[in-house]
Amino acid sequence: MTVLGHLDQHPGINPPDFDATVTAISEGIIELNKTFYYPKGGGQPADKGIITNKSFQCNVHDVSKKDAVFHHIEDEEGRLNVGDLISCSIDTNWRNQLSAMHTAQHLISALANEEWGADTVGNQIGYERTRIDLKFERRDEFDADHLESLVNDAIAKNLFVKMDYRDSKELIDDPLVRVNMKRMPPNIEVWRTISIGELDVCPCAGTHVPRTGMIEPVKISRVKSKGAGKLRVEYIFE
Repeated sequence: MTVLGHLDQHPGINPPDFDATVTAISEGIIELNKTFYYPKGGGQPADKGIITNKSFQCNVHDVSKKDAVFHHIEDEEGRLNVGDLISCSIDTNWRNQLSAMHTAQHLISALANEEWGADTVGNQIGYERTRIDLKFERRDEFDADHLESLVNDAIAKNLFVKMDYRDSKELIDDPLVRVNMKRMPPNIEVWRTISIGELDVCPCAGTHVPRTGMIEPVKISRVKSKGAGKLRVEYIFE
């Protein structure tokens, strides 16, 4: 059975410090026997942080995942060996801001779909601003001010954001799932899923806040045409 995401590894905000053992070292990269760093993916940037022990310290500036999780490091001081025990800390402000930005993206995508039948066809989560590419059947009816108002109303309602795992077949039949599950990778049978109140259900491996009330008010800062039927919507926190 193939599962998307690891709920225990990336619970959301306020990531804990943790200890780990170094399993491999290559130029600019460290691998660990376990990690709570979020690797970039799904439009969300990776975590940042610090790795240290008594004889070594470095900054983690990027994290990627292929067959293993690669911690990309810089500003190394001291010496590190395979088998060493290290302490890892994750930049809390960076994680928390991106988690809020990501949950806000789910709100915008859901409400744009509900109001105008828009499908999210791309997104890039950012620390200061985020962009979402929307494809419309009725693009001319889109109203950025109205969408902004709807999103901020949802934020003010302090909706619960739940993370769990759900079977692919169950998601196909859920009316709150706005992505076309039949177009998703067929080899994944169980999805890590983000549910926002009774508004939205979405397969997602990213990090999120536990309640919408933890998101700052959203300001739609730019709307740009991306071709027939498509708009790029950018937003920031006020």
